[in-house]
Amino acid sequence: MEKELLELIENYPKKLNWKDVRDFDNFDERVSAVDCIVVNTIGVSNGFVEFIPDNNPPLKEEVICWLWAIRPDLDSEIIKIDGLSEELTLLLKYSVENNLQAFWNEM
Repeated sequence: MEKELLELIENYPKKLNWKDVRDFDNFDERVSAVDCIVVNTIGVSNGFVEFIPDNNPPLKEEVICWLWAIRPDLDSEIIKIDGLSEELTLLLKYSVENNLQAFWNEM
């Protein structure tokens, strides 16, 4: 697994400015997709987004969904992580294919 991803999993940001979210123009769709897997773990405020997991410490799935939402450019690395749910694996597969519409069609 890519070193950058491993570091992010261990030390994920809890809050980011909008300008620091990769592909921010499509962030709303990613948040909606994440909400299908782990509900309400991403907060969106004026100028920033934050990770607000339901669990303390956060579940692995919550952290992975957060990281994908803010760093979709890592989708081809994230999908290689063992033990992801079927839904998250499907979401990542369609993200890698640049076809989130297919994910919505399956949901």
